[in-house]
Amino acid sequence: MGEHRDASNRLTYDFDNIEADSYREVTEAVVEKFGLTVASGKIADYDVAFQDFKQGNLVVGLEWDNWSGYTVVAKRTIAEPLVKEIASYISAEFGT
Repeated sequence: MGEHRDASNRLTYDFDNIEADSYREVTEAVVEKFGLTVASGKIADYDVAFQDFKQGNLVVGLEWDNWSGYTVVAKRTIAEPLVKEIASYISAEFGT
């Protein structure tokens, strides 16, 4: 699990060992565990998949690309604590 800030200074955790075929499984588990609802349409192609979800007014991106693997992104600073919780959950549940 790697923690960093992206080019827009958003807190980001990436899991480079989670493959594309696990995106749906991981995302569904996170959505259920944290009671998230859809905040944007899903975009998917052969080398990327991403969708935003929300918990109240906290918006997070659950994403995958072939460079970073699975990524959890705080869309606003206020969502950073939730992103940290999600990253810890993914690490514990999916052995990353």
